[in-house]
Amino acid sequence: MLASLLLVAVACARLPHAPPEHTKIAVVEFSVAPNANIENFGGDAASLGMPLAETIAEELRDDDLDAQAIPRAVPADGDLTVRGEITHVWGGNTAARWIVGFAAGSAGVGSQGTVTKRDGTVVGVFSEEKIGNAWGEASSVLAAARRTGVEIGEMVKKGAYRGGHPGNDGYLAPGPVAASTAVSQGAPRR
Repeated sequence: MLASLLLVAVACARLPHAPPEHTKIAVVEFSVAPNANIENFGGDAASLGMPLAETIAEELRDDDLDAQAIPRAVPADGDLTVRGEITHVWGGNTAARWIVGFAAGSAGVGSQGTVTKRDGTVVGVFSEEKIGNAWGEASSVLAAARRTGVEIGEMVKKGAYRGGHPGNDGYLAPGPVAASTAVSQGAPRR
């Protein structure tokens, strides 16, 4: 009995970086990293920045946090601010999605960023990369961006950040600008 109560208490404990209920959080529209790896994607990677931010904000609002997605041009006004950049977009292979199905030909989106307090103190650093599947390239990439946003939202509301370092999904070290028309068919495992 005591072990069960202890388990419940540990499960309900909040991590030190988890924001309290009703915390005001500004989620800034994600930009595209200058050296982002864009592969087999005929769309505009920058168009994924606001849907990614909106998905993060929606995930946070599900946990009674006052989160709003805002355009980059609007000053962030929140107890916490989430900022990030898109590091990797791949359109996958539409033919493989149609013919083979399942995860074949998956599209994907990677991103990285920070969560800071109003005074600029960094609370967390993150990176994440997810795949998405739908019938077309644009909808598959958008699905991947939204799945990535859900994961980042979970990190923020739990205060448990993952990634943000070399070797982590979605992480992109600063470097020279990458070619935007890479032909690689490779995608991370999921």
